Amino acid sequence: MPSKIYIKLKSILIQNSYVFIILILWFLCNYIAFLILTNDFIEAFFILFFFKNHPSMYGNFYANFSEFIIFGLVFSLVTIDLFRKYNPADTCRKLAMSHSNHVVIIGYNHIGQRIADFLKEKGESVVIIERKKEIIQNLIDNEEAVVNGDALNFEVLLDAGIDKAKAVLIMSDNLEVLMVITAHVRQLNKRCKLVCRVFEDDIGELISKTYNAEIISTSKFTAEIIIAKIIKNHYKNILLIGMNNITARLMKRLENLTYINFCLIEENEELIEDYSFWRDNIVVGDPKDHQILNKVGIENVDFIFNSIPVVTESILIIRRIREINKNCKIYARFFNDNVAELLEKHPFSTKVISSSKYTLNVIEKKGLLNLSHYNL
Repeated sequence: MPSKIYIKLKSILIQNSYVFIILILWFLCNYIAFLILTNDFIEAFFILFFFKNHPSMYGNFYANFSEFIIFGLVFSLVTIDLFRKYNPADTCRKLAMSHSNHVVIIGYNHIGQRIADFLKEKGESVVIIERKKEIIQNLIDNEEAVVNGDALNFEVLLDAGIDKAKAVLIMSDNLEVLMVITAHVRQLNKRCKLVCRVFEDDIGELISKTYNAEIISTSKFTAEIIIAKIIKNHYKNILLIGMNNITARLMKRLENLTYINFCLIEENEELIEDYSFWRDNIVVGDPKDHQILNKVGIENVDFIFNSIPVVTESILIIRRIREINKNCKIYARFFNDNVAELLEKHPFSTKVISSSKYTLNVIEKKGLLNLSHYNL
């Protein structure tokens, strides 16, 4: 595999090729001119590179013009313009193209980041595909093997070396996109290990059977943690905040536990349209509103799972709850360790879980990241 320095220099030369073409033409034309004047190949070479002076008006013009204009221009381009025009994303893409027998991660979200860091620590070569440039800007700045593009595009997949990869992990949040990408990956590489993140169990089973893929679900794993805590500690009055894949799974499990009362608060009515069969358990409103909290009987709740992802919003919700109920157990879902440390202290007293961190632990235990026998 070519080194990063080689690929970077090659990219710089290609992206600034016009500068070097002008420079080469200048010396070539002047070499011919001095060859005509001296009729000596070696002497023309010495004059061209200033080892000798040619005692003519043109010889003086060439020396002065080259020194003050041409070399001044070249120095300026090399030190300023050349590197300003250098495109690190192009270098990253070329680095990705140079990989083989590697791991491709499609989607650099929280779980994608954790898996990438884990695999790199294990010594695996990793290539990232991510459509949103701002998410991978730090990787681009560090000139790592990443491809900034839409994985629905065959060219993007080939640039990431899908056809040469020993494993592909698709971490997309969009089911339709995931299914298309999975089909494309299998079309390009039938032997690689394929791991897909799918929150819908039926779709996950279909993808697994159709494309010989391993399925993981962050929402499923997180819901398992929460249910285990509820059952173990015999909580009976449960409040869920925020409708999403995790809380939907929790409600489905909780309705089978007849000794438990549960309800959910969701501010956005559109998010609960598909869950009308739970309308008696859903309260529409702002979870920071005292009236909404009183409506769900917040003072009697003994367990709360807050799934609101926005940090400031979630902190305000927890603070408002703690003003009314100081003893209930609160779990919140966050990815930032600094936020977690803050919330676990007084006055919030909240247990923070990271679904991506827990998912990484689960898939590691299941051996889904053991790739040694997948060497191509």
